[in-house]
Amino acid sequence: MSKKPASPARPHFVFAKDGFYGDIARVHRAAQQAQYHELEHATGWRSTGVYHEPDARRKLERLLGVRITRWDTDPAQENGVFYQGFAEGAKAEVPAVHADWPHDDVTIVVYLTPGLPADCGTSLWCHKRTGLTNAPTAGDARRLKLPLAGLRALLERDARRRERWIETDRIGYQCNRMVAYPSGCLHSATRHFGGGNDHGRLYQTFRVGVDWASFRAS
Repeated sequence: MSKKPASPARPHFVFAKDGFYGDIARVHRAAQQAQYHELEHATGWRSTGVYHEPDARRKLERLLGVRITRWDTDPAQENGVFYQGFAEGAKAEVPAVHADWPHDDVTIVVYLTPGLPADCGTSLWCHKRTGLTNAPTAGDARRLKLPLAGLRALLERDARRRERWIETDRIGYQCNRMVAYPSGCLHSATRHFGGGNDHGRLYQTFRVGVDWASFRAS
């Protein structure tokens, strides 16, 4: 009996591209006018709907050099939703280090607010105690002699304690910059900003399933 071919390994990469949208002001207005709700297990407030410009999928495939196999329209799947990330006021939060699910997806972020400081971008992290830079696996749990559920709980407890982490990469905030990385990377906003839609940290998130065998950069 022939063996099933192994799935292509998910590569580690960070990709940034300026000038993603042709009319960033239009997208920023859409984010300002969107309705938002707080999520129980996530940082930031997420829009209740998605925003997809007609060529967004094709543009992402071309820029990332990978074939997109899943393009969701349900806001719960976070493909095309807007986020608010505020440092002041009733919605103020400290960004939590986390991985996105499914871990084999690609997460794409587009920064929407003009004039924000560069250190309001995105950071990738290594957990000091465990050495993890990606969402924990069963193999990581065996290596660290911890139950997988306990390992996940440890990362969640440390998610907002920056002294427990080493920043390994940082992509600066610039309006209309697109940033992409594997969803399983441990990451967070470097910091939030402002307290309202006029000058706060607004961004868009896409989460897409891809055919890693088609990934040209690999």
